[in-house]
Amino acid sequence: MPSKLFETLHPMSSNNPFLKFMGIELLDAGEGWVKMKIAFRPEFLQPFTIHGGAIYSLADSAAAHALMTLILPDQIATTVEQRINFLKAVKDQDIYCEARIIHLGKTLAYAEVSMTTEDGALVAKSAATLMRLDAARVKID
Repeated sequence: MPSKLFETLHPMSSNNPFLKFMGIELLDAGEGWVKMKIAFRPEFLQPFTIHGGAIYSLADSAAAHALMTLILPDQIATTVEQRINFLKAVKDQDIYCEARIIHLGKTLAYAEVSMTTEDGALVAKSAATLMRLDAARVKID
């Protein structure tokens, strides 16, 4: 049974034009964490392995979603800084990730993201600093 947090985030995530375009999907969510995946598409190849930008997009989206589990509906998240270490090339597989908020401050949050193939092989690790923005000050359609 999906959690209340998943039910809150899923419509926002599934209606996000960029996430739709990239094939990034929210799989599960709980307080301070999310699981997401990016579906393999041949268009991601550069030319033989998945481009790092596609993998980074998954990490960035997951970190923000993890923060949103803690701050919605009063605040939204934006990335301030993010780094990524690519550990294994991926040729033709979906990539799964889990993002967790490690520290939640009044203004900034720190998240860590692990990305794997379906069989659990570690593809990349990422760390992000995110900012909490007052939703009333940001136009959200």
